[in-house]
Parts: sequence; structure tokens; C-alpha cells
Amino acid sequence: MKMKEVVISGQFPLSGTLTIPEKEKNKYPAVLIISGSGKGDRDGNFNKLHLNIYKDLAEFLTENGFVTLRYDKRGTYKSGGNYHETGLYDLIDDAVFAFKYLQNVDIVNEEKVFILGHSEGALIAPAISEKVNVAGLILLAGAARSSKQLSDMQIDLLYEEMKKATGVKGTLMRLFKAHEKLKNQNKKVVEKIMSSDRPVMRIKGMKMNAKWIRETFEYDVTKHLKQVTCPVLAVTGDKDVQVPPEDAKIIAELVQGDAQWHIIENMNHILRKFDREHSILNIMKEYKSQVGQLIDEELFHILMNCLKKYVEA
Repeated sequence: MKMKEVVISGQFPLSGTLTIPEKEKNKYPAVLIISGSGKGDRDGNFNKLHLNIYKDLAEFLTENGFVTLRYDKRGTYKSGGNYHETGLYDLIDDAVFAFKYLQNVDIVNEEKVFILGHSEGALIAPAISEKVNVAGLILLAGAARSSKQLSDMQIDLLYEEMKKATGVKGTLMRLFKAHEKLKNQNKKVVEKIMSSDRPVMRIKGMKMNAKWIRETFEYDVTKHLKQVTCPVLAVTGDKDVQVPPEDAKIIAELVQGDAQWHIIENMNHILRKFDREHSILNIMKEYKSQVGQLIDEELFHILMNCLKKYVEA
């Protein structure tokens, strides 16, 4: 496998990694990898959480005959722009530039370029597919509901767990009504951001990407899913606490094109096996415990079966 650092020209230069199979071929199918939310790098790593999700996916796909492209988001790591001023639709525009870049690589079959989106990447991939000629969408840990509904669901889960927490921690949270205070604080923050038009705001000393929050809350992936005519693969794990696993089936029902959906047993949001007690309160502890673990093998198997089918079609 060969790796090449590239620069994608768009509104701002985006730094990316192109991976190319060792086996020589005139034209390869290709996959653009779009990452989840936050300031993770192109490999899927954060400052204190090195997971290599997108690096591992890219290397697996390339070992199986696909050119891949992954890139640092606008305003992060080696890419230009300002992260805190970047909105959701800016991310969509950047992904369109990245897709066109990959499509124009001389060894890539421009008719066989797929998009693989994970988490937020899976939410925006259907909107990207309206702007470019995509061979197919691979939506990993994606939702089939508006981002506001998804956020409300996650917050409600958190509140319920806080109310049911055991031990000294649970007793203290109930004594001080922590879940009610958190709910009220969150409501006030959201209202303040939604009533503003500033791209960046400071709330309680914390710098917040207000533009991204507003656009995310107003974004409804289901409207875009209904416009999708290319083949779609939707995969979620039944231990995913950040998106409802059943949304994989709903995604497949909403799109117009050929669609497959899978819910993988004991797979969580970061695509790893997790067969212990699952909690949104302890989600970061869970993810940190899985640093160094490999992506679920069943996911790789499903990916290749689906991609080979669509490449040969």
C-alpha cells in the first residue's frame, strides 16, 4: 500500500492522505472517508483518545483494492480555515471539493467513487450525494432523524441515567438535583445560541462554534435521505448509545436506491466490540478502554461484500 499526502483546493486548503493499492491497475474504485464531529484528525484521533478509526478503515479498503482519501477538517491540524467559525454546510462544501479531487485522481475510476461517512459524516453524506455523482453511500453509525431530535434523545438518556445512578455518585446527583440543573442549563445555552447570528460565542468562558450548532440543530437528514438514488449500506451496532441502532433500517427504507442495513451485535459507536454494561454517563471511559482494539471484523466483512457487489454492477 502506498500513501501520499495531498492538498485539496477549496475555500481553504485541506490536507489529506491518499492511499493506493500495491497491485498495479489502470483504474481503481475509490472511497472518500468523512469523519464524525469534533476536532479529531484525519485518522480519527483526538488529543487524549487515539482510535485510528479512519486510518484503519482506509488501510483495510486499500488492501482490498480501493484508493481512499481522508482529510483534516477545516481549521484543524494541517488544514486551513478557522474551526470555530465553520458551519455544518461548510463541512458539506469541503467534502464536495474532496470528492471531486478524488474523482479526478488519474488512477481512479470516476464512475466508481463511494462515500463512507461515520457518525456526523453519515449525517452529511446524503446531502453531499445531491451535489456529486456518487457510486454509493456507506453510512456507519448514522441517524435517520433530525439532529435536534437526536440531540434531545441523547440528553434524555443522560438525564435518565443520572436519575438512576447508584452509589455515592448517584445519591449526590439526586440530592443536588443535578439532572434538573443540567437540563435547565442546557436549555438556556441552546436558546442563547439559536437566538444569535454570531459564528462564535463564549458561554461561561468556553469558546463555542455557534454557527455549527445552529446549522446542526436545523439540519434534518431524512429530507436528504429521501433524495438518495444511489446504492446505500447502513450499519450500526446494537451497543451504540449515540444513535438509535434501529435507524439503520429506517435509512434503508427512506432512500430510493438499492439499500442494505445491518445491526451488528455488541458493536458500539466507535465500531468496536463491547459486550459489557453500556452507559452514556461513562461513554468516554468506555472509549478510552478500547484504545488499541481493532475495528469489528463483522463490519469489515459486510463492507467488502457490499462494495464488491456495487463495483461489479
